[in-house]
Amino acid sequence: MLRKPKLLEIENRNYKRHACRWPAVLRAENLNRSCVIEDISNSGCRLLVHTEKLIAGSNVKIQVPGRKLSFFGLIVWLRCEEAGIKFTSKPAKL
Repeated sequence: MLRKPKLLEIENRNYKRHACRWPAVLRAENLNRSCVIEDISNSGCRLLVHTEKLIAGSNVKIQVPGRKLSFFGLIVWLRCEEAGIKFTSKPAKL
């Protein structure tokens, strides 16, 4: 019986990601939308969000009221109900 080869998962990241489930608000041009930050690092985050009318390349602000945090960023990718955000402002150390 042949063994299945293991696939290597290669991460090209400068900062460690931290899993979380932070309720947040995504603010884009003429749009405010509830979202959940699923993971975060010092360079960006991944959001669970309704992606209709969001556009890759758009500038956004993400506010996390429960933690009194806010970040400015750029939408770098959209997939189903997720969005990848690259921070354009320096977030607090995580």
